[in-house]
Amino acid sequence: MRRFSIGLLWMLMSILVILPGIVQAKTLTLDDCIDMALKNHQNVVRAKGNLRTANGTLWQAAGAFLPSLNFSANARQSDSKGYASYQPVLNIGQTGPSTFEITDYYIDTSYNDGFSRSYSMGLSANLTVFNGFRNVFNYLGARADKKLSEYSLEATEQNMILTVKTTYFAYLRAIEQKKIMEEAVKRGEEQYRLASSKYEVGSASKSDVLKAQVQYGNDKLNLIEADNQLKVANAALAQLVGLDPYADVTFSEDYKPREYTGNEDDAVKTGLTNHPGLLSYEQNMKAAKYDVRSTYGRFLPSLSVSASRDWSGSRWKDVSGFGDNGVTSISTSLNFPIFEGFSKKSDIARSKAGLNNARADYYYNKTGVELDIKTAYLDIQKATEALKVAEEVVASAQEDMSITQEKYNLGAASILDLLDAQVSLINAQNTQNNAKFDHNLAIAKLENAMGIR
Repeated sequence: MRRFSIGLLWMLMSILVILPGIVQAKTLTLDDCIDMALKNHQNVVRAKGNLRTANGTLWQAAGAFLPSLNFSANARQSDSKGYASYQPVLNIGQTGPSTFEITDYYIDTSYNDGFSRSYSMGLSANLTVFNGFRNVFNYLGARADKKLSEYSLEATEQNMILTVKTTYFAYLRAIEQKKIMEEAVKRGEEQYRLASSKYEVGSASKSDVLKAQVQYGNDKLNLIEADNQLKVANAALAQLVGLDPYADVTFSEDYKPREYTGNEDDAVKTGLTNHPGLLSYEQNMKAAKYDVRSTYGRFLPSLSVSASRDWSGSRWKDVSGFGDNGVTSISTSLNFPIFEGFSKKSDIARSKAGLNNARADYYYNKTGVELDIKTAYLDIQKATEALKVAEEVVASAQEDMSITQEKYNLGAASILDLLDAQVSLINAQNTQNNAKFDHNLAIAKLENAMGIR
């Protein structure tokens, strides 16, 4: 039984050691990366905190419509030296027919045991009945601020999604770049061996061998650079989603490019309706309008009502039962501001300036969204055509490479022709790789400008 327990313990410990590596080795897709970034990135966390703060401010603004309630309790004890208090008394008594006797003595009237106690409790309530509708406009402004924070959070998440997509596409481009250079190294090695074989049989010069060797060396150097770029892209993506850049994490290469089939006008309409950043500026403008109205409310009188009931006594039982010995008071206060040292004029100027700034921010962000949509839409058209051309160029370069290789094998082409064909193929493949990245990025930018995830 003991051996079984020890074996079970070792098995559990082994699982605990191996399990983190298994979980960490999971291949993350683009959706996984987006989910992790929206959960871990500092910008999103900060935006969520701002939303919670705005929600608390809204509760505070709503509480202004309710009365404020207060309870107070007080117990006091004074320590003093004990003493006796006596009252003098005169006593006149008749001792004979014409004789009287006067005697005096003291009667103990009070005695202090050394402690003086007092207790009090009170309940009070205060309600602002009217303050120039400032409570109403402050509440509406706080509600607009909360919506602003909600849209700001969505905008932050939207921008984070675009950043993740851009970094992920760069990672895919780095993978493809490494594959291109791996193929180039294989071809360079074959050409170097072929040139060396032809040189040994006297059908090629030493110069051909050296040129093939140099090209082969450059290809290996470019492969090292491509591998380094891939490692950096992998680390950058890991850091962006909240993982350790040194962690052993892999990302999926499977990605189906997205397409946009609508026209430019549809994209603009969708963007003006859904773009969270633009909607946040719209809410900011609403909040500024309510702030102006609330500031004008300072010119109107304010009316408040308060009520209280207090109990007091020298004994705790006099106040603990909330009995009928309490004192109730009700008061009404009307305040009409006449002059406050031009502070109202200053506040109105401030609120109006804030409203003008909010309007300008909304207008320029509206036109900015339209410009972003137009730019991304045109980039998609360009990237689509560039991708088609790049595919044709790659096909042509592959055909030229194949033909030149055959000619070189037959002695009808020089080593320079073969090397030029190889460089042309590498450039064509790199151009195609960049065109894929540009096309994916243009789609992502259009979706971001339209407010689509």
